[in-house]
Amino acid sequence: SGGCQAGGERAAGEPVPVSMWMFGGSTEQNAWVRQEVERFNAAQDEIALDFETRDWATQRESLITATIAGAGPDIIRVHHMYSVEFGELGGLYPLDGFADFPAAKERILDNLWEHVAYDGQHYGLPILILPFVLAVNKDLLNRHGLEIPLTWEDMMAMGPVLKEQDIYAFTMPAEANQDAAYRFLPMLYKAGGRVFNEDWTKAAFNGPAGLATLEYLVSMKEQGFMPPACAAYADDENMALWCTGKAALSIEGPWWQTVLEDRYGFPLEKMQLIKVPAPAQLPGPHPSRTLLDLVMVSITGYSQVPEEAWTVIKALWLDHPQWEAPDPLMGGFPALKVAYAPGVESEFITGEVLAAAGQNGLAWPGHPAITQIQRSMADALNMAMSGTLSPKEALDQAAAEVDEILEDY
Repeated sequence: SGGCQAGGERAAGEPVPVSMWMFGGSTEQNAWVRQEVERFNAAQDEIALDFETRDWATQRESLITATIAGAGPDIIRVHHMYSVEFGELGGLYPLDGFADFPAAKERILDNLWEHVAYDGQHYGLPILILPFVLAVNKDLLNRHGLEIPLTWEDMMAMGPVLKEQDIYAFTMPAEANQDAAYRFLPMLYKAGGRVFNEDWTKAAFNGPAGLATLEYLVSMKEQGFMPPACAAYADDENMALWCTGKAALSIEGPWWQTVLEDRYGFPLEKMQLIKVPAPAQLPGPHPSRTLLDLVMVSITGYSQVPEEAWTVIKALWLDHPQWEAPDPLMGGFPALKVAYAPGVESEFITGEVLAAAGQNGLAWPGHPAITQIQRSMADALNMAMSGTLSPKEALDQAAAEVDEILEDY
């Protein structure tokens, strides 16, 4: 089927087949893509578009296999961090060659482009912004006379009050996997830390900000303000704990609203999303920033039909009214500037908090080995939270691994 190989050349009088792999995405987002593919095919006969959904967790190995084989889909929807790794390998097609790319570039939020670029070329169109924020069980706080926390110190101060009622102030999945790295980094960024030094030759997450972050988390856990088993939690256990009212705070993204409704039937009026708090005094040397994830659509480097693929991308993601206002069902915020114009209405709960966080956002550094680097950072969090190593030992060990990785580049 067209889903397994790149679209071929045009046969006389036949539409050009273009295939897409959509990694991840909410159920609603994929239903929207399916509907738009049908509409697109019905409205013209130059291009025959087909798509399949793929598991978010398999995107890296799928891309490696397809890139090595030089055969796969023409268009992919993936995490922005692969723009660097696969841009470097020739697995993605630079968009800069299209005559109307500069005009397209103008329409997307300016701070997003650096995250899909490698060596001066752009390898994906940013379509969704996922800022990481703090999910607050507002109902729990109200019942215990607690205020929304603005600093780490505020979060810590909630601990003893909630502990008396057998409720944890804060929870996080600290098992040694990507979920853990995605909870550590928002706090590191807020504390003024960064993953690497200025020229990306050495790890910097074991500096003062990283140490302060990990010592803070271990202290929260040791005082009983976090679940004792959180070092064994993946995302699911963490969600279930928060949704059953056993913990007040958790670091999540804009998809949280839809997950709560769909999977747990959690009443949304009891939930509030706020910016991830920072320490009152920043231990790190950098400004406090919000961790941001981006979803991009890209054309593969081996596609035989890049022009047709670009036509599809523009029709579905650049020129489509769906992306002109934030929609919680899409699992993130649109990348188009027009979606942030005054007077744009949105169904997002505390949407302005998310939007502001997104515009102050900083993504994971676009390093080709970022997946391995995330693994080392997750290990450090897990080792410290399980009590195997002290925070300093755990971070220094991870930093030594990362320094070795960085030497290869």
